[in-house]
Amino acid sequence: MKRIFLFAALLVLAATACDRDEYKDKTPNDPALYLDAAASRPDINVFFKRTVETQQKNLMAVLSSPLSHDIEASLAVDPALVDLYNARHGTDYELLDKSHYELSTNALSIAAGEVNSKPATVQFKNLTALPIDVTYLVPVTIASSDVGLLGASSRVWYLVKQTSAVTTVADLTDNWITFPTLDKAGPQSDLFNGLTAVTYEIIVRVKKFDKQKAEISSVMGVEQYLLLRFGDTSFPRQQLQVQAGGSKFPDADDVKSLEANEWYHLAMTYDVLAGDMRIYVNGEVQSEGKAKWSGEAVDLAMRAKYDADPETNASLKEAYQFLIGYSYDEKRPLQGEVAEARVWSKVRTAKEIWDHMYDVDPAADGLLGYWKFDTPEDGDIIRDMTGHGNDGVAAKPLKWNTSVEVPQINKE
Repeated sequence: MKRIFLFAALLVLAATACDRDEYKDKTPNDPALYLDAAASRPDINVFFKRTVETQQKNLMAVLSSPLSHDIEASLAVDPALVDLYNARHGTDYELLDKSHYELSTNALSIAAGEVNSKPATVQFKNLTALPIDVTYLVPVTIASSDVGLLGASSRVWYLVKQTSAVTTVADLTDNWITFPTLDKAGPQSDLFNGLTAVTYEIIVRVKKFDKQKAEISSVMGVEQYLLLRFGDTSFPRQQLQVQAGGSKFPDADDVKSLEANEWYHLAMTYDVLAGDMRIYVNGEVQSEGKAKWSGEAVDLAMRAKYDADPETNASLKEAYQFLIGYSYDEKRPLQGEVAEARVWSKVRTAKEIWDHMYDVDPAADGLLGYWKFDTPEDGDIIRDMTGHGNDGVAAKPLKWNTSVEVPQINKE
């Protein structure tokens, strides 16, 4: 075992020495070559679900400053870097077989006076033949005899895995999901009205909790009625809060604050008549207690009641509606990514929430709406998996992230 650790340490020291050698006899102002894909971080996830056959990643050669002559560079996969990656990260990943990847070119050029080459691609193929939940490496490097390299940014490791986890999510930064069918009277909106029990569930990653921009991040629900959100005035910015009628739940507690850039499964359950409320984070109860309600049933689609009888329900014409990532106005954005969301007409038990955090039967009893944010091919539409037809519609063109891996806490 000592020999293994000694070997790993030597590899890391050797890599560090190589990085330093690249700057030998150079001044800080000398132009240097690097890969744009490695500029922010040296490893890139290529995670995909079982139905995905191909993936493509783009990269370019870049100069830190232009030169007066053309630059020629070579692009290659370097198997020797697999051991270096494993030594640095304590992993035992193998090199991906050549049958599963292809470089679009092995040569990149940067013209005099320019700083970027034309884009090249790494095409990953035959992916469904790979085993589930096994990670492989494809280390890609750049080299040139015309100019020095910019340290570790001259190489990038692609981590390739066919995963059983969620791999595609929608980015709701400065965006949100509406539900047009809930504005209209009929059986679709009727499902969301007259509820005596409610469960919200959502898988979400907040990119940032920016108190300067807003004191609240709206998650899902109905403003000033039944809303799950982060923060409030004089309330911890990163703590979950439910606005239920005229009450707010729970009390402020900094210990309950969540972190930015972490995936969470969030759930809120509410027995309307009894007033019993619970907030779950990753399947565990974070808060529980009483939240007062008027005693009447919950209506998440109040405009549908106006549509059915405008004269009687005139006050509901502009009522707040059920939304994801939006509530009062655009100044309370979610600023994050969503993997899926659900609404139930029942109080889900702790076991039910834990067992089915990342997937659920679309025909399950009491499931009113189920939206999986995993179909970029549908554009700005988020299909209702229940078959009830309450599809979500993005307020603005959706941005998709198709290479994530949402941790499955209940399977670890």
